[in-house]
Amino acid sequence: MNEMNDSELVRIRLRFIDLVKSFFVEEPDAEKMSRWRGTFSALSREQISPRFDSAVKEISRALAVKTLEELQGEYYQLFTDPFEGAQIASNASYYFDGRSYGQALVAMRDLMKDAGLVKVEEVSEPEDSLVVMLDTFASLVEEEKKESTAKVKELQARLLEEFLEPFAEKFTAKLKENKQCDFYYLCCRVLGGYLDLEKSLVVAV
Repeated sequence: MNEMNDSELVRIRLRFIDLVKSFFVEEPDAEKMSRWRGTFSALSREQISPRFDSAVKEISRALAVKTLEELQGEYYQLFTDPFEGAQIASNASYYFDGRSYGQALVAMRDLMKDAGLVKVEEVSEPEDSLVVMLDTFASLVEEEKKESTAKVKELQARLLEEFLEPFAEKFTAKLKENKQCDFYYLCCRVLGGYLDLEKSLVVAV
């Protein structure tokens, strides 16, 4: 990745962020599943990093045998079902503070304020939700198109090390406990592998 020019690297990073966000932003449909199958089939033939490559190969195998109805059922059980009590929290405060809307949310809002970013009103999820944190990270990567400053890199590192990485570790462990929803556990493994790649880029600067 270091051999690419800066604009190409930013473009690829944004595509990967969009890919991992697509797992969690809404229930999958046929078009999304087809895109996942094509993308991960292609990625499984590449060598990027051991952790990321392993996660990619596992999810590619799962996508080859899973049906759309199975993925939709998993998503509903994990993130939507209001009756079974099986919903999995996807915000940092739940895992860091033991409750939603905790100190982690305050800290995430402070980071966004430092970055000059504001959550749009149409988004109902809190700032420390996984989807919003990934959107925030994408915005910070996008800033590199304008200027790659030390502040932008410092904010990226803060978001990775203080929020996304520890959240992903706890979120993955929680999903691993749910044996009926193995696909979304693999999604979390892809997320963790990708965050490793991002951290290597930020630390190397």
